[in-house]
Amino acid sequence: MWCFRFGRFALLWAGIAACSVGVPAAVAQVPPPPSPEATEIAACLCLEQAVQILGAEMTARQGAYEASRAEVARLDEQLQGARAGLDVNDPQAVARFRQLLEQRDTAFGRSSGAAFGEFNTAVERYNFRVNEFNARCANRPRNPVLLNQVRATLICPPPY
Repeated sequence: MWCFRFGRFALLWAGIAACSVGVPAAVAQVPPPPSPEATEIAACLCLEQAVQILGAEMTARQGAYEASRAEVARLDEQLQGARAGLDVNDPQAVARFRQLLEQRDTAFGRSSGAAFGEFNTAVERYNFRVNEFNARCANRPRNPVLLNQVRATLICPPPY
């Protein structure tokens, strides 16, 4: 019985000793904190990535805005043609003209409201990040080896 208790006691101490030996090894595997230069390179790479993402978003918003403006122009042309040949004594022709006018007003509201606002917001976000990148990162010499090391492990936050 005593042998059984001693065996468990010895096993417990052997486990504690093994754990204490493993701790320094685990601590030794923690990488050192990045250098200030590596931190700055990572920040600039993330800003560069944000500029690219926001530029693509701005281009998409610009396309949507231009499409909405083109729709307004197309409806304006239709209205001019309909107005020229409109028989004001024909209630159906007047109703079709009014419907076309409502479509044009709705399209104009979209192009001057939501589409323009989204495009304008995208431009502002893009310009802000470009200015930040230029002030902080443009034309700065970087260590190419460190740059590649940072790029290989880079994780950036969302660009907004």
